[in-house]
Amino acid sequence: MDLLNKTILITGASDGIGEVLAVEFSKLGSNIILLGRDSLKLDEVYDRLDCSFDSQKHLILQADLALLNNESSHEILRAISEEYKSLDGIVHNAAILGTMTTLADYELSKWDEVLNINLRAPFLLTKILKPILEESTLPRIIFTSSGVANIGRAFWGAYSVSKFGLKGLAEIYANELETTSSIKVFNFDPEATRTKMRSSARPAEDPKSLKTPHDLLNCYLWFFSEDSSQSKEHYFKYSDLSKKVTST
Repeated sequence: MDLLNKTILITGASDGIGEVLAVEFSKLGSNIILLGRDSLKLDEVYDRLDCSFDSQKHLILQADLALLNNESSHEILRAISEEYKSLDGIVHNAAILGTMTTLADYELSKWDEVLNINLRAPFLLTKILKPILEESTLPRIIFTSSGVANIGRAFWGAYSVSKFGLKGLAEIYANELETTSSIKVFNFDPEATRTKMRSSARPAEDPKSLKTPHDLLNCYLWFFSEDSSQSKEHYFKYSDLSKKVTST
């Protein structure tokens, strides 16, 4: 898969799926923009990025997506524009679980934090970064879905609500941009994956029974491929897409 010289922004890049995508994409020649709020963890991931390709350069953007606003979003755009001519993709991976409790007991401050990071930030970043994405020849936006985006479940609270909203956001962006822009939008549900968030949500689950973030790689590579340009679908589950990418 040709990711050579592609510039890709990954939110939540300091851990889990985002970290794996950043490191593996860099090995294929991509310029990686790491976005997260923990500067120490971002530095650690940055040090693991491949830099062996000519003209390859990476960037760290330290930002708290819970506090993202118009001004800080434009600062992100300026920082990217100063280093790169275009942006080839955004992987909206950042998310927090919030509190596993009843809606009646949910604290408003935590509710706001979850909705800000999981839903408001992807909306705002996509809105502000759209012009530089359209400078790319094959631009992609990948939102990250969840099983609780389709069926409301007790105690999943703000996280489930945020993923319901994100699914709608992805569908609207996909529909709006389909005939007006070169940007291709996807919404991907990785399903059960061995991450810290998964272990927090399901502490009794055996992590060894789950696939790892590395197992998702071929799916993400497909999103950035020429083949995905022909897709009329925008929403994919890992269990379905993994069969598609292994058979092609």
